[in-house]
Amino acid sequence: MKTGALHTEKPETMREKRIILVVDGNPVSQFYTCLFLQRCNYHVISVRTAEDALLIMELTTPLIVVTEVILQQMSGVELLKHVKQDPRTRNVPVLIYTSSDAKAEFDVCQAAGCAGYFVHTSDRNLLYEAIQQATETKPRRFIRLKTGLDVVVMAPGIADQAALVTAISEHGMFVRTKQPLPNRTTALFALYLPNAGVKGIMLKGKVLYSHAVPVPGTNSGMGVKFLNVRPDDDAMIKAYIEEKTMNSIDTDRQTS
Repeated sequence: MKTGALHTEKPETMREKRIILVVDGNPVSQFYTCLFLQRCNYHVISVRTAEDALLIMELTTPLIVVTEVILQQMSGVELLKHVKQDPRTRNVPVLIYTSSDAKAEFDVCQAAGCAGYFVHTSDRNLLYEAIQQATETKPRRFIRLKTGLDVVVMAPGIADQAALVTAISEHGMFVRTKQPLPNRTTALFALYLPNAGVKGIMLKGKVLYSHAVPVPGTNSGMGVKFLNVRPDDDAMIKAYIEEKTMNSIDTDRQTS
């Protein structure tokens, strides 16, 4: 991409809905899986049986199916086989996300063409990464969290400017500002994370793309890749993202 060119990736609000179909007969695990995926900016449809999942897929084609193995009547393994044998749905990835760690089930699912087989774990990043790998041409490895963080942008020859971080991951962030820097500009960013104290943290970043003029459905700003992040600062970014995605789910559990 040439310096100064507008970023041409289709904005999230203009993309087709990325629907994930979650199939789980356990209402507790279903709830947390769905809540986590919603916070990862996916649209989620949830059902409790494989039969209901097949009915849903007659009406819409999901981005991916995430299913438990242990279901009433038809199992998740049988659902996988039905999806892969139907010419209309055979290209829909099916991810097995289950409480069962039976080796025999794993082998059968692999042979039937599942996109992955994961036993429930506290590391939900594994689920996110697996979905990205199965559905995206440029998969993200880490969760991209919607947020609202103060940041000060400091670039050579340009007055410091206060801005807002509206999305952050372990590798970068989107900075909403009326004065985005040109593509490939390297700058310093004072990022004010709640867990970093009043001084915030100082990061070096490179502008990957800019919306100098707002694209319909987006805000003016710039996508920034972090460069040479200090281990302590990296740990604080990871802790912030985990708190907002993981711990808040546990809070919902306590209040639901």
